[in-house]
Amino acid sequence: MTLSQQYDQQKHETADRYREMDAVDEVLHDIKNLRGSSVDEETLEDLIEQVEEYIHYNEPLVYILRQIPTDIKTLLAE
Repeated sequence: MTLSQQYDQQKHETADRYREMDAVDEVLHDIKNLRGSSVDEETLEDLIEQVEEYIHYNEPLVYILRQIPTDIKTLLAE
């Protein structure tokens, strides 16, 4: 299982254990914590804005996770 897949699985487990919105909030928080890392700031800010928009429109966790690039999820899983 890749790190990206492990990240997805962790968030699905959070959704199963608590609520889906808790997992979505964790995803947004995790992405925001990448500020100042090796990820390009403009790319990161665009992704944060996209995820916030998905949250606003009540998109499901599965959809949000699919929109996050694999390289970002790999960083999040490390």
